[in-house]
Amino acid sequence: MLACIFVLVAGASDGGKDLGGSIGYLFIIPPLSFLLWYRPIYNGYMKEQALYYYMYFFFGGFHLLFSVYMIIGIPSTGSAGLIQTIQMFSQGHLVAGILGAFATAGWTLQGVGSAFYYRQIWYHHTAAGHTMDKAKAELANHGAKAYFTRG
Repeated sequence: MLACIFVLVAGASDGGKDLGGSIGYLFIIPPLSFLLWYRPIYNGYMKEQALYYYMYFFFGGFHLLFSVYMIIGIPSTGSAGLIQTIQMFSQGHLVAGILGAFATAGWTLQGVGSAFYYRQIWYHHTAAGHTMDKAKAELANHGAKAYFTRG
């Protein structure tokens, strides 16, 4: 968000859209990350149920794609990624470019880390013998209620 503030101050034509998007991400990503990939993988490891692993793979996969999207940094999307950073440096806006470079590096580091853990979780899931058929059976037996209860 800080990089998007400087992109706006630097005079980017869509700087307001970028800042608005980044503020939106600030409020949307934390609760969604907890509900859609942190909690399912926690439940997957604690309960060793295939359904949670598949929930994580689905939503965690979307998060990996979102990370790539943020790294690219398409203007007007709320990202101060690579494209935005190159534009800021080429227009002589050093502070916005440097902050964009930090944002791009941060998203890259987060994306690589997420991909590493995604792969580790996939290996664990495969070694434990979880299958899509098991996940379907768990969903049929327990339904969504199991997601919200302990034990």
